Amino acid sequence: MLECIKDTDAYSSLKLGGNVSHAYLFFSADKEKNNQIALSFARSLVCNTNSSCGKCPNCKQFLANSHPDVLILEQDSVKVDDVRAIIEKLSTKPISSNKKVFVILNAEVINETAQNKLLKSLEEPTESAVFILTTTKTDKLLPTILSRLKKVFVPNFSVQDKEKIASELMAGGVDIRSYVGRDFSLTEMLNLATNTSYQATVASIIDLFSNLNSTADIPRVVSAIEVEDKPLFLGCMLDIFLNCLNEKENKFDESVLAPVKAKFNKKALMKCLPLIDESYKKLMANVNFSYILDNLLFNILKERFLCK
Repeated sequence: MLECIKDTDAYSSLKLGGNVSHAYLFFSADKEKNNQIALSFARSLVCNTNSSCGKCPNCKQFLANSHPDVLILEQDSVKVDDVRAIIEKLSTKPISSNKKVFVILNAEVINETAQNKLLKSLEEPTESAVFILTTTKTDKLLPTILSRLKKVFVPNFSVQDKEKIASELMAGGVDIRSYVGRDFSLTEMLNLATNTSYQATVASIIDLFSNLNSTADIPRVVSAIEVEDKPLFLGCMLDIFLNCLNEKENKFDESVLAPVKAKFNKKALMKCLPLIDESYKKLMANVNFSYILDNLLFNILKERFLCK
């Protein structure tokens, strides 16, 4: 049974109800959101006031990554030796708080052998230990692991949450303030603010549709596109078409949407969505990208003509 966090304020204690469980899984499609919420909750477990106050000695140690009762793993892969380090720490008592907290961010990277090693600790937890895992890919965790975790689906951040996060990021030189009022996930906002590949991809899609007027233009516009991340290119194209259909999503400036809206009415946009999706599937099957894009542009121009 899934439980949904109702209070998503990343800087207050999460109210999950009842006694603290020995193991949690925070999950959604947004990696940064999962991790932000999980770390806030972890901090509240060692906080002197149980509120992630940020001012008490325990909070200060947590924020400095030096708390003796907290182990946080954020790695490209988690192997058996990493789990052994957790098990070794489990055998000792808490030093400065009532709990020993073990956080594994992006737990889909735990390999199967390491998951099986971790299972015993989840099956026979010590009284003071709390495990906190996050993931965007629950299917990568063994069913036996999932069954031992209290699963918490994390909903989208509210505008107020985003404003608080934006203020903190601004202090570190990352400015996401202009995206806060839109329906972007935290991951998307960070991509827009810091990921030059993402920004270049959106710009190339604008150029493509600004210069695409007929099938005769296809070879020229395709040859002009320099794409580093091909799946991202098709994913962004799909997002732009969806936003043109549902302007309440408010993800992109009108300057991004205008070249598409100028050429496709809503009926044509609807017809194009499955074409883009099918192109993405072909890309995942290792079909040549230029061939995919040629065919996609030909087909969406055909839908534009048919839906006039």
